[in-house]
Amino acid sequence: MSVTLVGRNEKQGRHFPMWLERLLLISAIATLYLFHADVASYMQSQGAPNWLTLVAEWGILPITLLILSELICRIIQFIHTD
Repeated sequence: MSVTLVGRNEKQGRHFPMWLERLLLISAIATLYLFHADVASYMQSQGAPNWLTLVAEWGILPITLLILSELICRIIQFIHTD
């Protein structure tokens, strides 16, 4: 048991595997590198303007991948808590 700053007694949980979180972040970056051209070609084939293609390719895709990796990390943290 450890005492927090507000005086609560809390039990220490299991050690979280930080290497797994780093691996997920690296995989999100690799996925961005591998699929940004596919997103751009899909947007252009649908007749989207160039500015929208750039926003989807370099804005929406990276944010979506980061949100997905964060969600997976939080699920892993939930599993590792006692």
